[in-house]
Amino acid sequence: ALLSAGSGTAAGSHEAATRCPNSASHGTWFLLLRVFVSAELPESWTDMQEPLLEGMCFTLKYLGMTLVEKPKGEDMAAAAIRRIVATARVGARKFQKVILTVSPRGISLQDADTKEMVENISIYRISYCTTDKLQNKVFAYVAQSQESGALECHAFLSPKKKIAQAVTLTVAQAFQMALDLWEAAHAGR
Repeated sequence: ALLSAGSGTAAGSHEAATRCPNSASHGTWFLLLRVFVSAELPESWTDMQEPLLEGMCFTLKYLGMTLVEKPKGEDMAAAAIRRIVATARVGARKFQKVILTVSPRGISLQDADTKEMVENISIYRISYCTTDKLQNKVFAYVAQSQESGALECHAFLSPKKKIAQAVTLTVAQAFQMALDLWEAAHAGR
């Protein structure tokens, strides 16, 4: 079944995430990413800053998008994810495999097969991200559309619950790093 719900905990578990290569290096590195299931960032999150600056990559399947009225909130996100999943179940199409890259600049989406850039979302346009409680392999974020200004919820299916949680944690780290960089740039003013 598509998107089955499950139980269990990922606290203290390890999951591999790819550190995206920069232009100076064509190699692909692997970095162990500790996944913590909590509302707060782990104390060791600062260890992730250097690879996060370059971008952390996750291979996911794009489920779809729906418009939302609020920029954030657990109930809003859960309802949006339910709509996206229901639509995805009805359609008999193959989901687009994408490489989702998270950095302090935002989220970029690249087609995993063609390597074509699908979308680039500024960190300043993203208002919320979550791993769904019921569909625990689903990562979603809410962002304001650059074209229309509408709030859109985009959902992605990960191969494992831990990966969906890792993407959410990485986006939270990117928000914190973007804030730290902005504050450092404006500290002397």
